[in-house]
Amino acid sequence: MNPSKGKKCSVCATPQFERNNYFYGKQFTVRDLLQEQSYLNEKRQLINRMVLGWGVVCGLEAGWDPAKRRLVVNEGMALDCCGHEIIVCEPQHISFDQYEDQRRCARENPRHEEKFVLCLEYHECSAEPVELPPVACGEQQRTEFNRVRDGFTLKIKKWGDACPKPHDHLGCLNRYKHDLARLGSPPGVPCRTETIHEYLCHRLSKGCPECECCECVVLATILVRAGKARPPDYEKAFPGAVGDKVAFGNLTDRPQPSPEPGDQPERPHGEIEIIVDACVDRRFVYNNQLLYDLIDCYHGDLPHIVDFSWRNAAYSTREIDWDAFVEMMKRGLTVYFDREMEAHSLNRHTFVITFFHEDPDSGNLFVKRIPCRNVTSVSGECFAATWLPDEAWFNDELVSQKSQLRAGVDVEITLRGSRIRDHGGKGLDGCFLRDRLPTGNGTQGTDFIDWFHVRPRSNKKKDSKGYEDF
Repeated sequence: MNPSKGKKCSVCATPQFERNNYFYGKQFTVRDLLQEQSYLNEKRQLINRMVLGWGVVCGLEAGWDPAKRRLVVNEGMALDCCGHEIIVCEPQHISFDQYEDQRRCARENPRHEEKFVLCLEYHECSAEPVELPPVACGEQQRTEFNRVRDGFTLKIKKWGDACPKPHDHLGCLNRYKHDLARLGSPPGVPCRTETIHEYLCHRLSKGCPECECCECVVLATILVRAGKARPPDYEKAFPGAVGDKVAFGNLTDRPQPSPEPGDQPERPHGEIEIIVDACVDRRFVYNNQLLYDLIDCYHGDLPHIVDFSWRNAAYSTREIDWDAFVEMMKRGLTVYFDREMEAHSLNRHTFVITFFHEDPDSGNLFVKRIPCRNVTSVSGECFAATWLPDEAWFNDELVSQKSQLRAGVDVEITLRGSRIRDHGGKGLDGCFLRDRLPTGNGTQGTDFIDWFHVRPRSNKKKDSKGYEDF
């Protein structure tokens, strides 16, 4: 029996929860004991379906056994849409009863194609029968069952009968969409975008999810079609095409000659091909470990910038005297990281220094990159990467009295986080929020950007020996 069949599983499936109140002299009946079970079960199922969600928790791999013409499902666990826990503890084999019908359809229509769904459903059965004597004259002996056992059934249903639904999600990108038809007309596009909290508040306040087709947890979709046959040695020739998730079954009853490589002969009328896809329409329950793995995969413990050599000189005015700037460039600009980085990922393409130059004639502003001689790396308490300028540029622009930068210049430093990574392969989290160190906003691959202004060069003639010692 299946108590959930035919009813919706909503947040109010049990409008009020009542539990037993114990006191001395209380008389227990079957009703009281059933109420005790229902209270605990229904509360747990409410949390399962409203907090954890539903779908496959782990395991339950599905594939096709072409030799025996049946589906195979391995051990695993799932939660259905009503919150029932479904546990499969040993491999299951499901016969494809529609096989002959599909062959007949293929004979009638060589382009025949039909889609099925492999469903895992919660099922209860009675166990431990007990024979009870009649309680009154004329009554027959009756049988009751001492246990109700949680179980499951595996069924192959047609695609429409299993009512598979697309994966529902909040669609957070919609909060940034504006109605383009309103552009240019009052009141126009709203100037304020709601916060994440406001968006979730409005989205979740619209109602709680309901489950009308709660019986089926989709484990796989099964595509049956007539058409080109797979060569008998297809799995050997293309081992990547037949795996744990997708299995191709060659259901030809009689042996076929091995075709030439790349040749896919037409399947005779009445022969069919079965493709099992155990991934696309399968739902998953994101347990704590899976969520942690996803966060660690895409974010996790990322490398950050903890300091840089121009901080003391440039902050808090963001201005540096010319002489201090020359000495700084002579030593090189150094950035310090909180972990060991891949040295080759720090180079003149990823560690970039530019300056803004104004054309005295036109007044146009140009951005020019300072040529890099080398980026050196040193391991220590902090991993340090030092950008060194090209020697010719240093002498022409910083030492020479004819430098175009002598009137002052704005310098910008950029580290391209999407191409800078640590030894674990994690991209740099270089987002420099509110000028606070260490950098980071929890997303790998973000760029580090900083700048400062160099004051005009003094007109006093200086001895350039110190600058020439490059």
